Amino acid sequence: MKSASSASVLPDAPFDLFNLPDAYYDDPYPFFRALRDNDPLHRNADGSVLVTRYEDVKAVWRDLSGVVNREDMYRQKFGEGPLLEHHTTTMLFRDPPDHDRLRDIVNPFFNQSSIERLRSTVEDIVDRLLDELEGRREFDFISDFASRIPVQVICDVFGVPRSDGPRIRDLGAQVLLPLNPAVTPEAIRAGHAATASFKEYLLAFVNQWRARPIEETPSNIISALVASEQRGETITEDEMLHMCIVVLNGGHETTTNLLGLSTLVLLHNREQYDTLGKHPAVIGTGIEECLRYSTPLQLQGRRTTREITIPGGTIAPNTEIIIAQASANRDERAFAEPDRFDLTRRPNPHLAFGAGIHVCLGRPLARLEASIALPRLARRFPRLELVGQPIFNRNARFRGIQKMLVKLG
Repeated sequence: MKSASSASVLPDAPFDLFNLPDAYYDDPYPFFRALRDNDPLHRNADGSVLVTRYEDVKAVWRDLSGVVNREDMYRQKFGEGPLLEHHTTTMLFRDPPDHDRLRDIVNPFFNQSSIERLRSTVEDIVDRLLDELEGRREFDFISDFASRIPVQVICDVFGVPRSDGPRIRDLGAQVLLPLNPAVTPEAIRAGHAATASFKEYLLAFVNQWRARPIEETPSNIISALVASEQRGETITEDEMLHMCIVVLNGGHETTTNLLGLSTLVLLHNREQYDTLGKHPAVIGTGIEECLRYSTPLQLQGRRTTREITIPGGTIAPNTEIIIAQASANRDERAFAEPDRFDLTRRPNPHLAFGAGIHVCLGRPLARLEASIALPRLARRFPRLELVGQPIFNRNARFRGIQKMLVKLG
């Protein structure tokens, strides 16, 4: 029997991941709760299964027989071309051993010691941006602050000019949008064009590094990829370019969303925002709560290769599973008062970064950027206020804010 609170979210029509109402983009969490309560293994119109409960999500990730390759599905969805090439070439959609071969090349740039060396860079970027905003009464938090931090940092990691950040951001958004469950033909065409442009842009930098002596200790990711190629390791030019695209995208898209969504919830919970400004040490547990409560990457996927049984039921072989990790992070079966935002929450075993071999490569960098930006923002602008309501992106996979006006008070 449906509970009154969750049943009221979907009064007349079944949940349709391929035809989401506007209310979903503004706040998907009531929809997730209804699914957890009433339809935890939801069968989508295309035959895929949407998994929404915490223990079910963990069980799918633990199943080592599950695969991420979606070449057949994406060929039907995208058609031939650069977009299909990208979403079947990167480590995100490759299974071992190819996944491990590609990931091993860039792993050193995202270990804890490498990320810690970026601390002063992130601090400088954040402080400079806050200085720029000091004299302004009102501004767009996303375009003027949240999006500028991660894109500048990731440009440094790759060794490309910071001034190219806006171009990288715009191309990346067009490459990622077609991963959503329902997209227009226009978005797919734009994705093909953006992928081709992105590859052309990156190839110029790859060729610059090919013309130089190999760096013994690569200073950036493009140098590391070229060094691998010149040492005779197994990596093609297309794999190099698509690796750059996927890591550049991962390095700014979700972190921008994390900063925007976290600031929104902090401003809605004023006492938490004040605490962060006065007691920045709380950011250790606070970042984990921001990740749990405002999970930027909402949906991921796996395909079964055999029948699997998880707590919620049995799923047949060759079934596409859509994992709603954002829903799992609000599951009352795993978290006490999951809709309450608490910077000091312990324990907090959230699933925002995924699990297993595909766990988010850039999680230390995202944590570093947020742990620096959010406390400094709260300390510098203690009277920061929302102006009106934010406008959310119409993106089911990557939840984020398109525009959020704020004033300094």
